[in-house]
Amino acid sequence: MNTFIQPINLQISSDSLNQGEQAIHLELALQLYAQNIFTFAQARHLANLSVWEFQQVLGQNKIERHYNEADLAQDIETINAGF
Repeated sequence: MNTFIQPINLQISSDSLNQGEQAIHLELALQLYAQNIFTFAQARHLANLSVWEFQQVLGQNKIERHYNEADLAQDIETINAGF
């Protein structure tokens, strides 16, 4: 079996580089989420933001949210498990 890994296009702005590690994590998280490589939870954890903070940052950056039936099922499981 031949496995091919698709390259991803990540660009780090000079502002993010100057602002430090947290800014770089946020920039990476936003780009990985926007390219549908990371889930919302994965990107939020990388950015080290709460759900609401990450939602706000997505909106500020005009990044469309991805949410499908699998995400809904996972959310329902989380709620039923008591978080």
